[in-house]
Amino acid sequence: MMLNKIKDAISLFCLLNNAKHITVALSGGADSMALLGALLSLKEELGITKITAAHFNHQIRGLEAQRDQEFVQNWCVAHNVELYLGSADVPQYASDNNLSVELAARKLRYQFFDTLDTDLIATAHTASDNIETVLFNLTRGTALSGLCGIPPKRDRYIRPLIFCTRADIEDYCESSGIQYVTDSTNLCDDYTRNKIRHNIVPVLKQLNPSAEAAVTRMTASLREDNDFINGFVQGEHKARNQNGQLLLKDFDSLHTAVAKRLIVQHCQSCSIVTDNLHINQIYDICLSGGKVSLPDNMSAISKNGVLIFESAQKQTENINFTVDIQKTDNDLFENCQKVHNLLLKNILDCDKIVGQLVLRQRLSGDAIRLKNKNCTKTLKKLFCEYKIPVAQRTSWPILADDDGIVWIYKIGVADRCAADKDSKKIYKISVK
Repeated sequence: MMLNKIKDAISLFCLLNNAKHITVALSGGADSMALLGALLSLKEELGITKITAAHFNHQIRGLEAQRDQEFVQNWCVAHNVELYLGSADVPQYASDNNLSVELAARKLRYQFFDTLDTDLIATAHTASDNIETVLFNLTRGTALSGLCGIPPKRDRYIRPLIFCTRADIEDYCESSGIQYVTDSTNLCDDYTRNKIRHNIVPVLKQLNPSAEAAVTRMTASLREDNDFINGFVQGEHKARNQNGQLLLKDFDSLHTAVAKRLIVQHCQSCSIVTDNLHINQIYDICLSGGKVSLPDNMSAISKNGVLIFESAQKQTENINFTVDIQKTDNDLFENCQKVHNLLLKNILDCDKIVGQLVLRQRLSGDAIRLKNKNCTKTLKKLFCEYKIPVAQRTSWPILADDDGIVWIYKIGVADRCAADKDSKKIYKISVK
């Protein structure tokens, strides 16, 4: 039964899309072990060439976390499955960055997954996880996007178990003889999700034994509505966005749902941190003019028919960059020493440069595939991810050759031009 649900999800949501190498995010728990076992059994039928696994040790549960890692390693060796291993001190990272342990764990785990050389990464999110996510978002006063639950596919992350319940998983593990380990933190109510899992979902299932399936159908329907609205808003934003300024012509004619989503998208495109209160305040000034104070010393200003963002720290608005490029022999890797990643972000292999190397500002459509990343991203998206101030983006230092961008200040180098131990001559880049 579970295998059929997996095949249904793969077919309905086009999860594989002819991908040949699938990596399973493997914690060692029942869900991920069942997913790996199921995909291995369906490998030929689905046309998958290679299945690997990836385990991330969060260092949260001490010896128990080490036990999980050793279990996963032993299982993969016994079943001839290649395993990628990652690790980080999540509690320390959470403390240093003022994050919850849950959020810190997710952030570091996905950073590790993003480095993997694979076509798709399959995570073991189930219909049971989906209903918990919807309820969790509901208690926080979510908008429509939060009620859409866990997406079956996001970028190269897929969820083949999205139609399967926790009961389906346990039955499959028992019938297939699949062993797994149990995370002790799942048994207590110290975390919000566990409270929902242990106390709220059982009550809902008393009202409807198929509550998980019902919520899965609901989220699928809401995602269709959400995708349609977002598509319309994206078109509207493309037409109205001019170099970080949002044109407000006929803004009052837009439906409120469209207008507020338009503001949300524009804030995201400009790396502006907001919440629902800020969005409502910005919406008001878009109609009548005015100014709204935002986090990180930013302000939203509506005047002369445009919405703009300004920094309260005026000195950040006009910064001149001086870039020095030095061509030299590659002596970084002598004696097999390890080169710090921050240094490698500013080193290029001279022999890999195509044509002429030029220093310039960003252009429309600029994109780059960074070193150790498996996807190409636009500069617009990278500037948002790295929180480059909007006022500085037009003068942000960029190096390009005849084939496109090879280096971006504070972000890194193109994978095709990255230096390594085999590089003969290198460019060292420094910025003031």
